[in-house]
Amino acid sequence: MRIEQESDGVSASTKHLVFAYYVTGHGFGHATRVTEVVRHLIHAGHDVQWSLVLLDCGAVQADALTVDRLASLAKYSETAVKPRAQILAQETEWLNSVKADLVVHEKFFPFLLETKVKRETDE
Repeated sequence: MRIEQESDGVSASTKHLVFAYYVTGHGFGHATRVTEVVRHLIHAGHDVQWSLVLLDCGAVQADALTVDRLASLAKYSETAVKPRAQILAQETEWLNSVKADLVVHEKFFPFLLETKVKRETDE
């Protein structure tokens, strides 16, 4: 996206891009924040595809202020560590199917660095 001096601030990119967007599902604050970013991407003429994979299980809390760290790690292990190979295969297939140019996530997930997307231009 580029800013034109004589425009209202935003102009569409000359290249159409497909964004693969990952957003955590625990709490509406995450979705609320990314909505504005996605709105601008779509307004600029790009496509946004949402991944439905569960990567972030959130924290296990004993009460409103206390995080149970061991239970949170155990839950994360069950959600994203143990099924890691399956998640990698599934997301690689999905990223290829939507022909994603860029992957966006509001948080950092190491598996995204390992996902290899085969592009027609790479052949």
